[in-house]
Amino acid sequence: MRGADLAPFAEALHSEAFWLFPDAPLAAASGGRTWWPTDSEARIRALDAGPLELSAMDPPGRAAARAQLASLISALPADQAVVLAGFSQGGMLAMDYALHARETKSRAPAALALFSSTRIALADWAPRAHELASQRVLVAHGRDDRELAFSAGEALRDFAIAGGANVTWLPFEGGHELPFVVWRALKKLVREV
Repeated sequence: MRGADLAPFAEALHSEAFWLFPDAPLAAASGGRTWWPTDSEARIRALDAGPLELSAMDPPGRAAARAQLASLISALPADQAVVLAGFSQGGMLAMDYALHARETKSRAPAALALFSSTRIALADWAPRAHELASQRVLVAHGRDDRELAFSAGEALRDFAIAGGANVTWLPFEGGHELPFVVWRALKKLVREV
């Protein structure tokens, strides 16, 4: 996706929040943007076996993407809470950022919203799970997601719960997408924060 694909939803949510939809730094073969390099052909071959679960993957460029996100967040007003939301790879980056925020002296988000996402770099994430203690986390995943397995979304939910997060789980009928029910849950989370 591109940030511009999501920007119209901010207007529709009728919220007084400040919305920022950054473009990831790398061009994707699909015409969208990506936070770290992806091998499109390998991904297509892997999808032939079914939806993906990526917990063993430690993508190259993960630390650089996290640093770029930290730079964006540090430019926001310090007196305002940040709800960090991400769709698919953006959700992976959002969780990665939250798990490393204290260590990298980055601003911690007030809440996370992870849409159609999954765990990555689990060997790195698992010892940091305690960083999620008391963190508000919304996890939404489509039951018919053909990109990232529904079970991968459930595993992301369970990871956050095990870390002590206050998790709202939102399974929905649909695939790798952001239906209205997800936007409504994000609006509620932003209002509560």
